[in-house]
Amino acid sequence: MSKRKSYTAEFKLSVVKYAEENGNRSAGREYSVDERSVREWREQKNVLNAMDRRKRARRGGLPHWPELESELRKWVISTREQKRKVSTVDIRLKARQLATEKGIDNFTGGRKWCHSFMKRNSLSVRAVTSVGQPLPTGWEEKVAAFRDYVSKLKENVDLSQFGNMDEVPVSFDMPDTRTVDVTGKEDIILTTTGSEKCNFTVVLCCTADGAKCEPMVIFKRKIMPKVNFPKGIVVTVSPKGWMNEEIMSQWLEKVWRKRKGSFFRPKSLLIYDSHRSHLTPGIKEMVQKHSQLAVIPGGLTKILQPLDLSSNQSFKNKIRKKWENWMVNGVKSFTKTNRMTHATCEEVCKWVLESWNGVTPECVKNGFKRAKLHDYCDNDISQSNEDNTDNDSDETDCDDEELDLISDQYSDILEAFRIESDEEFDGFE
Repeated sequence: MSKRKSYTAEFKLSVVKYAEENGNRSAGREYSVDERSVREWREQKNVLNAMDRRKRARRGGLPHWPELESELRKWVISTREQKRKVSTVDIRLKARQLATEKGIDNFTGGRKWCHSFMKRNSLSVRAVTSVGQPLPTGWEEKVAAFRDYVSKLKENVDLSQFGNMDEVPVSFDMPDTRTVDVTGKEDIILTTTGSEKCNFTVVLCCTADGAKCEPMVIFKRKIMPKVNFPKGIVVTVSPKGWMNEEIMSQWLEKVWRKRKGSFFRPKSLLIYDSHRSHLTPGIKEMVQKHSQLAVIPGGLTKILQPLDLSSNQSFKNKIRKKWENWMVNGVKSFTKTNRMTHATCEEVCKWVLESWNGVTPECVKNGFKRAKLHDYCDNDISQSNEDNTDNDSDETDCDDEELDLISDQYSDILEAFRIESDEEFDGFE
């Protein structure tokens, strides 16, 4: 018995075109297909034209309840537009509800039907790439105004002095959420040390020329570990394991002030988010002694933070690979009850340093480009698969004339970005 073949919509349309000019039998001989299939494809020409040309055409048959599936697909798309979760169970429950409303008695809405429905409608289970609050009201105006404000501040500022700082939470265990296993198996388990919720903070900083400042690691401890940390990384401790005013002061002195090319105090610009530890009077005074400052409005880091848009994801992917390699080949230690302990602070700092050094200059530049805080020539950036695993931005670029119009239209909003007194940014916290 010969193996059943399947064809793409593009192939079928080619056969149909040839058959219309030379006849069904000639088309069958030319493309080595059955004449009966040629006749069927000619009847389905309109349907084939409406399909994706690259997909196998009309596999799995037509839906038994097309009206129900049409409404169900609209419901799924509408729910996702509201950024709400939709599971296969939700789809099956909604389908049964629609079937009851339409008086369909023989509808069961099982797993197999749900799989077929999703396949017919180009739906699939996707991993969530971003979780957070919705964008604030009037965010378009704030984004445009911030970009215009930064474009004015960075005049006569060298790219090596145009920086962005961000804190990245990291855990001692970093298991992936997906793995390959036997189909139908119920328990999909990954071995860890049980420290998935034991976190520390990595403070990263980069500049628009693609350079990277030394990373800082903040461990959740009261006493500094007495070990030899690798050179090229700043280590400190905090009872809560994240940034505060004291550590922010240390970062400014040990990292930002010691960046490449800062010895002669050139004109510079630093961008970071509106975390409270960044906006205290003492910290703002320290920054203003050496740099201009622009604070990203609350809720807009996913659009305006260069590190969030490119480098952070690349850094996390690399440090996860370091952890996975350590779990397989690294030297472990165990407690008296034979429980595996997590990697040492010294080992983790090596991972952080190697992962941060592994982020390419092109990846760093991509962050500033995607945040639209600096325009590069096409030859300045070569995008790679490795460094572009985060979400693509759908925003459209603004040219200089549009930015000038935005500046005039939103001049009141621009004042909110000036760091001159204790009252600024009250509206964005």
